[in-house]
Amino acid sequence: MAILLSQLLEQDPTDTLWIADENSKTLLQQGFHFGGDLLTNRWDIAQLAQGKATKVLFSDFRLDQLEPHYRRIIFPVSKEKAVVHHVINRAPGIMREHGELIITGRKNSGIKTYASKAAKYFGDAKEMRKDGQDYLGIIPLPRGGASGATLDDRDYPELRQPEKLNGLYSKPGLFGWNKVDVGSVLLAQQLAGHLPESGAHVVDLGCGYGYLCAQLAELGRYEFTATDNNAAALLACEKNFQTLKLQGRVMPSDAGAELAEQSADFVICNPPFHQGFQVEGDLTERFLRNGARVLKSGGQALYVVNEFIPLAKKAEPFFAQTELLAKENGFCVYRCSK
Repeated sequence: MAILLSQLLEQDPTDTLWIADENSKTLLQQGFHFGGDLLTNRWDIAQLAQGKATKVLFSDFRLDQLEPHYRRIIFPVSKEKAVVHHVINRAPGIMREHGELIITGRKNSGIKTYASKAAKYFGDAKEMRKDGQDYLGIIPLPRGGASGATLDDRDYPELRQPEKLNGLYSKPGLFGWNKVDVGSVLLAQQLAGHLPESGAHVVDLGCGYGYLCAQLAELGRYEFTATDNNAAALLACEKNFQTLKLQGRVMPSDAGAELAEQSADFVICNPPFHQGFQVEGDLTERFLRNGARVLKSGGQALYVVNEFIPLAKKAEPFFAQTELLAKENGFCVYRCSK
């Protein structure tokens, strides 16, 4: 997809908005420079794009905050349907007359269905092209703007309190947004037996909507730093910190890379092992490396991972000792110490 995407972005870049989701990362890693604006909900992509795009915007796909002047919007479709529907719904509002939305993806991404839905919403016109294993849909915006019914995006921008979250706020756009992750539950069950001292600085790497911080806060008084790569997760976690009156801060971070060395007494982490449609093998190692880097001497870190991830072996270069605390429902919780 990188070749097709680069070809599209090189055409008329100054009037183009590149909506760069997780599947755009490879192109930026290859050193691609873009002469237009780039919008992403991922902190790692926003940092990677600095100096490689005219303007870099980091937000939870807040297209409504942009001026309506783009002739082209290029969007490699996301993994989550609500995100794709949200972008399609908001795209006409920032496009000039006779602009076009170009969506790309492979067959398993649902690209053909999304192109058909976008065409029906915009005004029924579309052009589909195939380039190897990649597809692209070109949907022109007719004079007068979109005339069809908007797509169901689950009220994407709105924070809400899903029933299964017991009062916590969440929203579409973050992994497992309307449920409590089984692995996080297993980790939370181990907290009571491994509590840090009162007032300790706790770092949550990959905080999501803040479930682990909320659970730990019920067991003691701590100062939290919650980090995540995803803008939607940061919005939800910030709301939960405010609602629960948790002490600390919520901040964007790429697996904790921005945090100060030896600044944490205790680390909690449920690291992802996938990015978009792809499994990224080094994600666990990055969370281990940064967890060890920010942890003070004598501190401990609790990690939960899928049981097929050999965390004990991966932790050896970073921690002095790793102990399996629990194994259940396909997940393992480990305690790592320096």
